[in-house]
Amino acid sequence: MNGNNAPSRGLNRMELANWVAGWISSELKIDRNLIAEDITLVQFGMDSIHAMMMVGDLEDLLGRRLSPTLAWTFPTIGAIVEHLIQEAPAAEIAPFPMEDDADILAHLDDLSEKEIDQLLQQRLNSNAR
Repeated sequence: MNGNNAPSRGLNRMELANWVAGWISSELKIDRNLIAEDITLVQFGMDSIHAMMMVGDLEDLLGRRLSPTLAWTFPTIGAIVEHLIQEAPAAEIAPFPMEDDADILAHLDDLSEKEIDQLLQQRLNSNAR
């Protein structure tokens, strides 16, 4: 499935929210336009089997283990995404391999605000040395 910064696979929050919404749309046969981040998963018709399937697919996407009760502990797309972003250790967020300013500018639109902040901090730290 398709899935601003998600843990170890380089997804930003919006990409992760879109992945979860797309998964719900596909698996529960709901029009994607009817899916909002603040609607509970139960309101979409998610049951425990679907919740476990979604968690398993998220584990595959993110490359790490997740709580099997994720969908019940965090009952909306927004809550799940916020939890996954905050749970990701800083060490899992890879440094940016961009060599020069032109390379950075060419990829700026692809970065989340958090990634831009991290990149700026890296630049400031390297210039301070």
